[in-house]
Amino acid sequence: MQQCLIYDKSLRFSRATYGVLVLVAYFTRSQWLILAVSLLVIIGAFSFKLNIPYQIHRYFSKKSNKKTIEPSPREVGELNFVAGATGMLLLIGFLLLYFDKYVNFAWVYLLVVTLMIFLACFVGFCVATMMYVLLKKIFSKKGTLQ
Repeated sequence: MQQCLIYDKSLRFSRATYGVLVLVAYFTRSQWLILAVSLLVIIGAFSFKLNIPYQIHRYFSKKSNKKTIEPSPREVGELNFVAGATGMLLLIGFLLLYFDKYVNFAWVYLLVVTLMIFLACFVGFCVATMMYVLLKKIFSKKGTLQ
């Protein structure tokens, strides 16, 4: 599998930024901010260089730190899957709000998604990463049976 080097603090900052933006959207009841955040996350799924909060944090942390922090290797497919899944979950919440279907449910749903974002950010447990690993194991087993 293709690997890339990731700065963990920058990745956590990126996730925290997305979580805070969704919380701001919740408190201001701004469905358009939800759309903007979901599009930012989805764009970041295509290439990690398009993950704007990550790139901003990485740029400033490299400038401010005298000692270099070593990045850790991560699988590109995992990072893309996590960003894509998060973006799609946020986009589903936006669509529920936009079409005025189950508006109260949509806001609660978005809070749950935000909780999962913060869980990945602060605790380090990412539900989408767990799904990626399980799906990878399932599909790799099916490929070896044939």
